[in-house]
Amino acid sequence: MKIIYNNKRKGFIAFVVMFLLVIFGLLGIAYWSSSRMNTDTLYIESQRLKARNYAQAGIEKVKLHMCNKCQRTKDYDMTESSSSRLAKLSKDFEDGGYRVVSIQPFKVDGNTFKNVKHYVKGRLIGEYDVWEVTVEGYTKNVKTTVEIKHIIRIYRDNIVY
Repeated sequence: MKIIYNNKRKGFIAFVVMFLLVIFGLLGIAYWSSSRMNTDTLYIESQRLKARNYAQAGIEKVKLHMCNKCQRTKDYDMTESSSSRLAKLSKDFEDGGYRVVSIQPFKVDGNTFKNVKHYVKGRLIGEYDVWEVTVEGYTKNVKTTVEIKHIIRIYRDNIVY
């Protein structure tokens, strides 16, 4: 038995295979590119969240510091925003950290909320202060910086038996 080749279709299979390889190659490159961009975006977003968490940790550190100051003295003053005082509250980690930018009394229409009388059911039970704290969290890998402003209310209530 003799096999007869049709000369008109000679090499057609090779052309189809090459065409499919090129199409699948382009689809593979597009998928790889999309995956790479998504990975980069997710990494940058994770670094932004890390910077935000560092800034929130700075807020918690300031709260702890202010509560400890409040227990020691009734009329404490955090407005001395010297760089050395704020530097003591700042913290640097291996891959980022936080920096306390400012601690100021909260002001609305020129009124400062300091030593405000605290009433419960019409009875004076103490005083409170309201502070505006600004903390900046940062990461070193992507150079991401997040600034958080937070309002802190510190109560100094008298013990009532």
